[in-house]
Amino acid sequence: MREYVVENEFVKAVRDAGGIAYKLTSQTANGLPDRLVLFYPGKTVFVELKAPGKMLRPLQVKRKYQLNALGFPVICIDRFSQIRPCIRAILGWTPGEPFPEGIGAPIPDLEMTTLPSEQGSLDDMDDYGITLEPVDPSELAGFFNLDDSEE
Repeated sequence: MREYVVENEFVKAVRDAGGIAYKLTSQTANGLPDRLVLFYPGKTVFVELKAPGKMLRPLQVKRKYQLNALGFPVICIDRFSQIRPCIRAILGWTPGEPFPEGIGAPIPDLEMTTLPSEQGSLDDMDDYGITLEPVDPSELAGFFNLDDSEE
C-alpha cells in the first residue's frame, strides 16, 4: 500500500471529525511533517504519514524534536488502524498539556554522534588547519566609520 492511500483516509477521517488537515509544503524547510491538523479550540498537531512499515528519515526526526520543543505534538501514521485512535487522542488532548504517548507508529530516536577523542578539542584550532589570529583594531579603523557625528 502506498503512502497517499493512508494520507487520503486520514484527511477524510479528520474532516469527518470536524477538523482540517492542511498539506504542508515548504520551499525553505525540508523534513516538515505532511499535514498540519487543526481542531477547535486551538488544537494544533503535526502528522507525518508513511506507507506501512516505513520509518521517518533523520531530518524528519530532527523536525519532530524542533516542533516538540515548541510544544507541538508530532505523530506518525502508517496504518489505517492508527487513524481513529490518533483523532480520538487529538480531540481529548488539551493544548499546553503533554500529548498522550503511544499514538501512531513508533518514531526512532535521533542518533547523536561525537568526535573521535584522538582528534583533540575544537578549542585547539591548530589541529584543524587554519587558525584565526587576533586582528589589531587599528587596522580596521579606516574600514568602518563608527562615528555618527560626521554625517
